Amino acid sequence: MNLAVLLLALVALAAPIPAQVSADAVSRPDYRIAVRVEPEQRSLDGKLSLTWTNPSKDDIYDLWFHAYWNAFANNRSTHLTESGGELRGVKLADEWGWLQVRGVRVGVGDSLAKLEWMAPDDGNKDDKTVFRIKLTEPLKRGESVTVEIDWTARIPRVRRRTGQKDDFLFMAHWFPKLGVYETGNGWNCHQFHATTEFFADYGSYDVTIDLPERYAGRIGASGRGIGEVVANGRVQARFLAPSAADQTSTDFTGRPIVLHDFTWTADPRFVKQEYTFVWKEWAQRYRDEVMATGLALGYGEERLAGRDVAVTVLLAPEHASQGWRHFDATCTALFFYGLWWGSYPYEHITVVDPPWGAGAAGGMEYPTLFTCGTRLFTFPTMRSPESVTVHEAGHQFWYGLVGNNEFEAAWLDEGFNTYTQNEAMIRRYGLSAIATDIGPVPIDAVPVARTDAEGFAAWLRLEHGPRLGGREWAPLMRSGPLDFWQELPLVTWGRWRDDPRSTDRNGYLSDPDSDVVDTHGWRYVDAQSFRVNSYRRTATMLRTLCGLVGRERFLNGMRLYSERYRYRHPYPDDFFQAFQEGASANVRWFLDAAFRSRATVDWRIDVTEQKVAPRLGYFPGADGTWSMVKEQPQDAQYRADVVVRRDGEFALPLELELVWDDGSKERLTWTREEQLRQAWWKPLADRAPSTRKLTSAVLDPSQRYWLDTDFSNNAWHASRDTRSALRWSERVWSQFTQSLHWFGGLGG
Repeated sequence: MNLAVLLLALVALAAPIPAQVSADAVSRPDYRIAVRVEPEQRSLDGKLSLTWTNPSKDDIYDLWFHAYWNAFANNRSTHLTESGGELRGVKLADEWGWLQVRGVRVGVGDSLAKLEWMAPDDGNKDDKTVFRIKLTEPLKRGESVTVEIDWTARIPRVRRRTGQKDDFLFMAHWFPKLGVYETGNGWNCHQFHATTEFFADYGSYDVTIDLPERYAGRIGASGRGIGEVVANGRVQARFLAPSAADQTSTDFTGRPIVLHDFTWTADPRFVKQEYTFVWKEWAQRYRDEVMATGLALGYGEERLAGRDVAVTVLLAPEHASQGWRHFDATCTALFFYGLWWGSYPYEHITVVDPPWGAGAAGGMEYPTLFTCGTRLFTFPTMRSPESVTVHEAGHQFWYGLVGNNEFEAAWLDEGFNTYTQNEAMIRRYGLSAIATDIGPVPIDAVPVARTDAEGFAAWLRLEHGPRLGGREWAPLMRSGPLDFWQELPLVTWGRWRDDPRSTDRNGYLSDPDSDVVDTHGWRYVDAQSFRVNSYRRTATMLRTLCGLVGRERFLNGMRLYSERYRYRHPYPDDFFQAFQEGASANVRWFLDAAFRSRATVDWRIDVTEQKVAPRLGYFPGADGTWSMVKEQPQDAQYRADVVVRRDGEFALPLELELVWDDGSKERLTWTREEQLRQAWWKPLADRAPSTRKLTSAVLDPSQRYWLDTDFSNNAWHASRDTRSALRWSERVWSQFTQSLHWFGGLGG
């Protein structure tokens, strides 16, 4: 069937979608798309019809669109230039992809001649990821326009979020996509950069996909399918996003249910597993969390309750046994995110595990469909695939429902999602295992230590070669067998359990100085700075913010923000205002320091404690006469000199816990105002000697703050732990003796 005829038939047969008149949905784009794909030729032909209403007070003279696939068209695109020609670590020398507009109709006649390629960010004329179409007549406020576009495309090899690997197809950002119009600012339609993601208005999608028959029953997409037709060696699958039922519903905010993208996937080898997330089962399992959240927010259980959700998991056959783990992790996100930030509104979600060789499509989020990823031989305590699945499912909320501008403020979704991910992970799964790979098999253990050996010892461990003939002979490149050889002398192993929240802090500490968090995605100094600030640093700052204002206020601030901006486009100042309003806390100073400065802090404590000697020597009396005094020893008295220092620009009210030898405890606070006046604090300076001895002094004993750059100097203890030294000595001695046995065996 001709695609144009097919599209017209679909439009005629489709049940009408009722118009949703709402202040929150005025600017919605509604797409109808038909696409035919030939995987063997890596070709795609599509037709779309887009209806859009001007939501602004401006007269609009053009329409701007994204053509994301053109980032993969050549090595001069902005995306490939910024990434050094690499996509996820792979040099792109072939397997290009592109999108070509064949026809444009706005009103009467072909408007293709009015198409103009734009490069608003860097002026790169070789970058073809943004185009505009000039309108014959200006579009006034409240007026609607219908645009029809015909296009063809070459499907890129899977390298970054989208593409083809053999029969596997992952079609993300595969059609010309309308930008976002902002009153007074014009079109917000950035080029596709190496470190940026996406930004689009909320609307609806009616999409028909035409593929070879072998894909029947193995197609997944945003929204929900409403049927497949197999005929003449082809399969045609139609999807509505949101689903037909969701499009006629509202969520708990009373707003229409909409979404801002459509993505699909297909693979004849997919193993398809169907599950259902049942809210009540999870609410009963985590009853205490539900009660605590309801108490903090002042919400009843009915207001907190989420809906049941159908979950489809599409897996590579070799990973089929892990389907239930993907499902459980998806449920973890649907429950905890929904409990804290507002329930998931859609009736269905699809989880995609890309096959071997297509891992570059993994770990990415799209509305009601996301990709994760896993490996063979993984065991549950590794939290793989759980961690990435929770993260990508969590994006259904941060950016999926609260649709910030990912080009300009990626931290508002990536950082908020990373924070929530690890709060959910620690509650559902606890600590994770750090494993060591022996070949392809992970072992729940790590070597006790890797020494920086030198000389003969390094030569024995194959870390360095000997110097022979005036040159140093280098060892072979690292490999599985060589790594195994190097580990043989390390016969003692230990388990290592990791708190995922500490992972956020460790990531933040890897680059705390390069950029401020609130930076446009393509303007960070490098990809490392983008990842640190958008993900880990933001999560660390949010966790510290929670410690600063308290869990109850934090939940209220975040909840107000998430509800107010559901299906909307907030910017950082919107978050700052909503959070403070919801939390009833004036913390703008913290928000500016955390997200708009490179301020860091290292609190440290030093303690010296001395026994006070009896008075001896000449002392003046009441009349001023000096007399010899020689006191007899009585009960011993002690003076503790405690010095707390602050290095860095960040200042937060800091607690100090003192524990004395009689079992008593006290907590003192070094206020923010005092820290700004002076960088050190002596809390016991004015105290008289006491018979009590100080046994420990600990900064931030409740661990409210996670941004301290060095935790190792935050505590002092009078007694030392001698067991650790003995334990390590035993292990070193054991390794030494076992090494001698091993080398002795070689000579036997």
